Amino acid sequence: MSVYFKPYEGKRPYVFISYSHRDSDRVLEIISVLNDRKLRLWYDEGIPAGSDWPKNIELHMRGCAAVLFFVSETALASPNCFSEIKTAAALKKPILLVPLESTAPNDAWKKLLLPNPQAKAEAAEILSWKALKRSFYRRWTDSVRGEWIGLAATALLLAGSVIGLVAAADGFFDPPNKPTPTPHVSSSPTPSPTPTSDPSPTPTIDPELFPVRFPDSQQENAVRGILGKKQGDILRPELAAVKELYFCGHMTLEKTDDVRIDEDRTIRVNGAKVVTGQVSDLSVIGTMVFLERLALIGQPVKDLSPLNGLVLLEELYLSGSAISDLSALNGLTNLATLHIEHTNVRDLTVLASLPSLRTVTVSADMLPLKWSGDKQFTVVLVP
Repeated sequence: MSVYFKPYEGKRPYVFISYSHRDSDRVLEIISVLNDRKLRLWYDEGIPAGSDWPKNIELHMRGCAAVLFFVSETALASPNCFSEIKTAAALKKPILLVPLESTAPNDAWKKLLLPNPQAKAEAAEILSWKALKRSFYRRWTDSVRGEWIGLAATALLLAGSVIGLVAAADGFFDPPNKPTPTPHVSSSPTPSPTPTSDPSPTPTIDPELFPVRFPDSQQENAVRGILGKKQGDILRPELAAVKELYFCGHMTLEKTDDVRIDEDRTIRVNGAKVVTGQVSDLSVIGTMVFLERLALIGQPVKDLSPLNGLVLLEELYLSGSAISDLSALNGLTNLATLHIEHTNVRDLTVLASLPSLRTVTVSADMLPLKWSGDKQFTVVLVP
């Protein structure tokens, strides 16, 4: 069982932990591992009894280098958490999210978290200083794996956010077994020279980069175009900047206009025929937690389960793809528009669990279709 540890108090960069006290056991399980790895952390167990709580929180928020926010239903309902993250956003602190369970932020939270590009850019810059040794990453994921994590997307996000923070070795780590300095008294009148730099030893972490490994070149080229990064490694925290992806056959578009699919499933963009794309493995896309719109038109993808944690996704195009089963989409609680024309889908009853779904577009070649009589969405039929 994890135990409380002493929060960091000092002038070196540290991470501020924001969480709901109802989630203390789960949060402590994770941050204890980070503390054991000498990551400097501050959380509210460091506030002395009888002190000014709000002032103490604000003081440590101002002094931190980044904020790690553990997202849950109780955290999103907590005025204290909202106040902390609002303060962090106002101070332009990098805010990294770790979902403890499947939940969707309301409009107030969306407004607070999403329009913070500067903080995200700062987070990406901070997290690109150093990277993590792969063997250490495996030990980390093993140490926090448990039934309470719940979603595979959580582990993927931890790899992007928490591991990214751990990777910032120059800024957040305390070196292992750092000796406590002892006063030195010398009989010589000559003063000892003052060191000009921090003599702390470098942590024993392999400087090898921990980049995103894209499953195909089409996905990698699309993300590089969005990030404006033609060369070099892409780290997982940088994926937070991706809000829209439009794959249409072998092409990547800026939007889905002028796309048509014939009855024989031939895809045409501006009248020109497009061949089938490369996108079949969605494991990296499933970690893009700020993704709002995604088009997988004419792709060989069959397994949609990696998308289950994209709780901010509002619009999804699967037209002309190889899918036949939509049950893996039950975690897309914010999805409003779904296009599945010219696919092998025949059962829409599984979509009844999506509270925000309003429109599902299908094609005549998919009839007959099965769906619940009390469906909350409108089915639009196209040729």
